[in-house]
Amino acid sequence: MKSFVFKLKALLRLKENKRDVALSQFAGSVQEVEKLNTKLTEARDRQEVVFQLMQERQKGTFRGQQIQSLQSSLDLERECISKIELELKQAQEIKVSRREIFLSKDSEYKAVLKLQEKQKEAHYFQENSKEQKELEDIIGARFLFQRINRQA
Repeated sequence: MKSFVFKLKALLRLKENKRDVALSQFAGSVQEVEKLNTKLTEARDRQEVVFQLMQERQKGTFRGQQIQSLQSSLDLERECISKIELELKQAQEIKVSRREIFLSKDSEYKAVLKLQEKQKEAHYFQENSKEQKELEDIIGARFLFQRINRQA
């Protein structure tokens, strides 16, 4: 029996490499989203601390300059939060698009892999059929040979 040789092996490797690259890019996007979520949580915590400090100052001795500096700090934190939220939204959109790209590359790879399996099965079926035909020919030839020898 001849061994099976997949003629599109280079294409299979190419599809696998593209799939791996897409997977690593998707994983990087997931990490970026997680990092920005952490950053957003920290910024919100800082904003809450400044807000609570400002409320405490307003209850106690009231100094306009302290309240004004705390208010500007609060405004800076709000601006920082808005910036991080925008970055997070963009990172999530990138993550979704990279996920779709990965799924596309994965399905392309699996299609070539499935083609390889089908060709392999067809090859083995064809080779098996050839062997069966050869065996039937040998059995038929032996039968005829024995019949001729018995008549002689």
